[in-house]
Amino acid sequence: MAEEQNEQSLVSKPLGWLANVRHFWHEIALEMKKVSWPTRTEVINTTIITIIVVFFFAFFLFLSDIGLSYLIQGIEWGAKKIFG
Repeated sequence: MAEEQNEQSLVSKPLGWLANVRHFWHEIALEMKKVSWPTRTEVINTTIITIIVVFFFAFFLFLSDIGLSYLIQGIEWGAKKIFG
């Protein structure tokens, strides 16, 4: 008998669109309360780390681009000397 009541409570009646929207926003509010929000210090630290990493990779890619450009120019120079 208890199983029948559980099955009936799990199956809900179709709700109107307004009730569905209210239920949706209620569920969102409940989930947002469960979220573990970062502290101000954590946000600042991760932002600083992100900026440092972006500048590091920008510098790395800049140097790689220059190095590969010189390498390609050297190969072209050598090919011109060999093949005319």
